[in-house]
Amino acid sequence: MFVVLIVWGYPRLQAASVQRLVGWQGEYHATVSTAGITCQTDHSTLVLKWTVFQGYRETADHFVLLSRDPNIMYLGVLPKRGVQEAEGLDRLRAILDQHTPRV
Repeated sequence: MFVVLIVWGYPRLQAASVQRLVGWQGEYHATVSTAGITCQTDHSTLVLKWTVFQGYRETADHFVLLSRDPNIMYLGVLPKRGVQEAEGLDRLRAILDQHTPRV
């Protein structure tokens, strides 16, 4: 019973911990362009050029971008629900395909 409780509860504890760490930053916005990805919060702006990424994977709900540097475990996650228009997903997919390969 203890093992089941640990297996069930550990991911939830980790998620709650991450939410506490980043929650103070406010809303998070990502903008994808031909220059790269710009990520903004109420307190910071991060610009990632396409050369940072080795490729991307598409899931049912997200585009996941993988770091090129093997020593840095970086994942960029772009949720599809953030796209405002129906043709926006096709445009986003085209930009990703143009600048980074599918892996």
